[in-house]
This record gives sequence, structure tokens and C-alpha cells, in this order.
Amino acid sequence: MHLVDPDQPSSSVVSQIMEVDSAIARGWLERNPNNRPIRQSRVQQYYDDMISGRWQFNGEAIKFGPDGELLDGQHRLQAIARTTGMSFPMLIVRGLSATTQVTMDQGARRTPSDQLTISGITSHNMTLVAAALRVYMMWMEGNLFGEAARGTSASTTKVVEFATAYPELVAIADQYTNVARRLKARPAVACAVAIRLAEIDPSAAAEFVRLWDTGAGLAADSPILALRERLDSIRTSRVRTSDRDQIGLIVFAWNLWRRGKRASKLQRPKGGFAVENFPEPK
Repeated sequence: MHLVDPDQPSSSVVSQIMEVDSAIARGWLERNPNNRPIRQSRVQQYYDDMISGRWQFNGEAIKFGPDGELLDGQHRLQAIARTTGMSFPMLIVRGLSATTQVTMDQGARRTPSDQLTISGITSHNMTLVAAALRVYMMWMEGNLFGEAARGTSASTTKVVEFATAYPELVAIADQYTNVARRLKARPAVACAVAIRLAEIDPSAAAEFVRLWDTGAGLAADSPILALRERLDSIRTSRVRTSDRDQIGLIVFAWNLWRRGKRASKLQRPKGGFAVENFPEPK
């Protein structure tokens, strides 16, 4: 390993591991003249991992050109720049030719499902399980509204940590992966809702999902039939519907069905779902 001051020019490629704090990160970000647009959702994921203690040194480098220009690492540095009183060990590589930037980030990024498998967690459909856990976590953490609902989801590290801590929820998700694909809602949403309902009443959840899937024997004024028709209408018309609205409609139908109520149609509240009127599954 070569120790080098990244602020000093060099004609050769050298590297070091150093602690990077917010002041250093902000300084390096000023040397970022030719990089891809910042994806704030990625920055937020990194920041959340950093301040929660999930961030781990993994050898991925912050890379600089021969004149100190930042070539790779802007999302990590943006996240560090948001922190206060914290520093993080980073591998720093300096002296790379600027032409090497085009080859960076070309490898296949590990998905949450990849990481869950590496962690020893198994499922018939790990991709859907991971996606469902992300929806479930966002819902349970109260992040279906406001800034949190605009493109920010749980990081891969957070999903793996959650799945490791709650293997029983992974098992429930795995149980519903096949049927979730047939339920007309986004499969990850359908599976996430099934997890929550099974937590409340496993047998009732299984029956609700069965009726939602098959429609067998449903009365004309069944809220489950109304749910099926509403989701079918959304899909047929190709109206873009948020995860929040789909969850709200499904839970609304569940609550009516659990209370033995009837409904020929399912409608969102006037003005749409809000924190104040969003249904809580009973």
C-alpha cells in the first residue's frame, strides 16, 4: 500500500486508506467537473447506512485523476458530506488517467436478492422476497408519504439486516411469492401486504389472498370482488398507481371483509390517501 496525499499531484497511480469526514468530502466534491448526474436516492441510502452504523469498509475506491479531479465516488462523498462529527475509512486511488472513467461502474451490481442469498437466506423467488421486504419496511416505517415516498427505498444493507433479524417474515414472503404474481397489484406490493396481514391473522390472511386470487364464490357486493375489479380496471387502463394507493385499497378491502361489511366499489378517500386517513389493517 502506498501512502499519498491526494492533494498533491503525481504521475503514477498510488493508493491509501484514509478517514474521510464531511469537510474532506466537500472539498473533493468541488473537483468533480465531469461526472454523471447525482442520484439523490442512492446518496440517501448511503447516508442512512452511515449514520445507522451499517456502513462497512469494503475496499471500493474513491478515484482521482492525475490532476486531482474526482473520477468515481461522488455518491459516497455526497453522503459523507451530509454527516456531522463522523468519518469513514475509504480506499483512495489517485493518478488514474481520465480516460479510465468510462470503464468505471461497469460491473454487475449485487442486488438485494444476491446479497440475501450470499447471507444464507433462501427462497423460491429471492428477487420478489427482497422487493416485498423493501415495500414492507417503507410502509412500517411510515415512509409512504412525503419526501420518503419519492424514490428513496431501503438500501441493500438495510434489507439484508432486516431479513436476518426477521427470518419469519422472509418465510411468510416466500409463502406468497407465487400467488403474488397473479393478484394484479404490483407483485412486491401484494407480497408485502400479505406479510402484514399474516402477522395479524395467518389463517384469515391465507383465505383473503385465496379469494382475492381466485374470486371463487364471491358475492356481488363482496369487498374482495370490488378489490379485484378495481385493480383489474387500473391494470387495463394502465393508470399509474403508487404503491401507497395499492396498499391502501387492499387494506381497505381487508378491513371491510374482516368486519363482514359489503362494498360494490372501492374508492380512495376524497382528495386521495393521506397520513390522516390511511387505513390500518385490523
